[in-house]
Amino acid sequence: MSVFTGKTVENAVQAGLKQLNLKRSAAKINVIQKGRHGFLGIGRRDAKVDVSRKPEPKSKPRRTPKSFGSSQASSSYRRPSSHRASNSESQPQTSFTIKQRKPAAVSNVHDHNNDNEMSRSQRNREAIKKLEGYLGRVIRLLGINATMKAEYKTRKRVKIDFKTDKEGLLIGKHGLTINALQALSEVYLNRLGIYHVYVELDTANYRQRRMDILGRLAEKTAREAVATGKPVYLDPMPSFERKKIHKTLEDSDHVMTYSAGREPYRAVVVAPK
Repeated sequence: MSVFTGKTVENAVQAGLKQLNLKRSAAKINVIQKGRHGFLGIGRRDAKVDVSRKPEPKSKPRRTPKSFGSSQASSSYRRPSSHRASNSESQPQTSFTIKQRKPAAVSNVHDHNNDNEMSRSQRNREAIKKLEGYLGRVIRLLGINATMKAEYKTRKRVKIDFKTDKEGLLIGKHGLTINALQALSEVYLNRLGIYHVYVELDTANYRQRRMDILGRLAEKTAREAVATGKPVYLDPMPSFERKKIHKTLEDSDHVMTYSAGREPYRAVVVAPK
């Protein structure tokens, strides 16, 4: 682990790249902490980053095909003599009767798979009902009364919509509260033995409004990166919001995006090409 410091994250990254003699494309960068100016020198801190070389992809060894037959096998082979052939022909031949096995009942297999699918779907729905009760108890502790409606988008994706007059309190600053409740929902389902089911929490169409804001933020940040010629580090955000930034700028001819740092402080970096 090679840690480098600087007044800003970019200063620390450049120091690491220079000392390790690496290009940015060949470096793995993790932001440990961002720099802070402080007030009149009070509370000031340097940025810290971990810079290391990206591991080179391992090349698979080429397998040389073995030649059919070896010299030893060919030397040990002998053509049978005509005398042996005549003896074998004079011996009586034994006939074998091959019994054909009846194919398994395909309908029974399909019925069994359908039963498993129905039981899995039933378990998921029962778990979502328990999750709604759990979330109701949690938000009441926050002073929020709300009704919930679960909507199954797909077999593995469920959206729970909250109806409340305290939407701002439920969402929190930049979605901090509702995102925390969403992460808590995943943990709760895992405790019930339900995996690979994605739960999205929403209220007052917040998720769509947030995606629109992130799209505008991505375009604004791209213009800033091109104008300054330097990478721009966004605030940490959950993975599904980072994907929106990457998706918006993936076809850009002027900037590229990548994620840096570790969860829950992982953030998107928009850098000029």
